[in-house]
Amino acid sequence: MKNHFDPLDEYLSKYEKFVISTHESPDWDGLGGEIAMLELLKSMGKKPIIINSDPTPDSFLFLDLEHDINVIGKDFTLPDDITEHAQIVLDTNDYDNIGAAAFNALKDRVRDVFIIDHHEGEYGSGRPNIIKAEASSVCEIIFHIIEHYGKPLTLRAAQALFAGIVFDTGSFVYPKTSAETFRIAARLEETGVTPFFIHEQIYEQNSLSSFEIRGQILSTMDVLYDGRLIAMKLTPEMLRETGASFTEGEPAINLPLTVKGVVASILIKQDLNGPVKVSMRTKGDLDVAQIAMANGGGGHKNAAGYKSKLSFEETYQQALRNMKRFFA
Repeated sequence: MKNHFDPLDEYLSKYEKFVISTHESPDWDGLGGEIAMLELLKSMGKKPIIINSDPTPDSFLFLDLEHDINVIGKDFTLPDDITEHAQIVLDTNDYDNIGAAAFNALKDRVRDVFIIDHHEGEYGSGRPNIIKAEASSVCEIIFHIIEHYGKPLTLRAAQALFAGIVFDTGSFVYPKTSAETFRIAARLEETGVTPFFIHEQIYEQNSLSSFEIRGQILSTMDVLYDGRLIAMKLTPEMLRETGASFTEGEPAINLPLTVKGVVASILIKQDLNGPVKVSMRTKGDLDVAQIAMANGGGGHKNAAGYKSKLSFEETYQQALRNMKRFFA
């Protein structure tokens, strides 16, 4: 029987040097996966390096005291032997989503690309990647990869994986949280992870500007369909006024779903000088992954998004039209 990890076995056997990257606006799942993959590759005698497009959130830095996460353009230059590296992309199945800086720097220079992801979409399915849409997180997949190779799980890797799983499961409540997710979390705790400490780092290290930006986002909300859908905006002007980062504003998408009766939330957002994006969150059987994929994006049934080529306001109106199908 063909092993699910055979494609990765073959890929890793072909190369010695690897670039590890995750999506733009990196989150705890992508970053945690990078740290764990870095630790694994080092234990296998490989030569890995992490290269991302966008800065690492300050709250994650306790897992990167060694400064292994490199950001294009931030006191970092590509190694002279970059063309000898193959690339491993985590937590997105669309290579374009690694961000413009990494895309432009690496696309035509790395020897090959292998994707490990858990999102629905067509981009990564046409070649021998590892795409497990049923997994709670990319960190869950990487835990199994480490098990597959029989390598010891370091405390650093365990903390990184636990953080990624906590983040992408919404603290073990999102629909893809499974019995296997809990079994993995228990194994990580047995390795030495302190759950409260990880939770504190993710959710209790917010800056004042993050509160200010969320307040501004909430002030834009439109309450639609008798309170079942809430639509909000995050603009570059808000970021300039509050001094908040784009990643500090993005979690606001989840706030409306804490309100009784709300089953869908959308956030139209744009970073400073960045593209307009749409984030969608739903409950139950409202499948926004199909909307995202129809617009060139991807994600999960209840959490998905895409980039738009339209203006901010045109994107907002288009997103409202797309969501109308759930309430007609």
